[in-house]
Formats: sequence, structure tokens, C-alpha cells
Amino acid sequence: MKQKILAAIKSMLSEKDGSVSASRCLAGASVSSVLCWVSYVVVKTGTLPDMTGASLFLTSGFSGYAVNQFSRVNRRDGDDNKGQ
Repeated sequence: MKQKILAAIKSMLSEKDGSVSASRCLAGASVSSVLCWVSYVVVKTGTLPDMTGASLFLTSGFSGYAVNQFSRVNRRDGDDNKGQ
């Protein structure tokens, strides 16, 4: 069971060719840190914080992933392996 979970996490954080995707790791770290921050604030104060800062923080984390995917989509056929 543990190996299945680790394989699922590895597949979420890697590209189709098996290489690690830095942008996906950054997005995952951003989501994890925001969830921890919100949980901490809720436990300490008992109220849900203003989520404006969290949404801006997440947007900055996901922009790296979006730029990476956009560059892959806009490649011409035959250029898929260029630079790898």
C-alpha cells in the first residue's frame, strides 16, 4: 500500500517522461504552506482569515506551472525533445 501511495505522489510530481517537474513541486509546496497557515490561524483565533493573501500566494506558485505547460503546448510537432 505504501508503495502505491509513493508511486501516485511520484506520478503527480513528474512529467510524462518521468523527470521531476519543478513547477509541480513548487505548486504542491505552495498549496501545502497555505493549508498549514490557514489551519494555524483557525486553531489560534477560531476564525477564518482573509484569503486575499493566500490567493495571491497560490497564484504566484501556479504561474510557474502555467508557464511551463504553456510552453509545452505551443511547441511545434517534432520539437518535443528539443533541449532535453
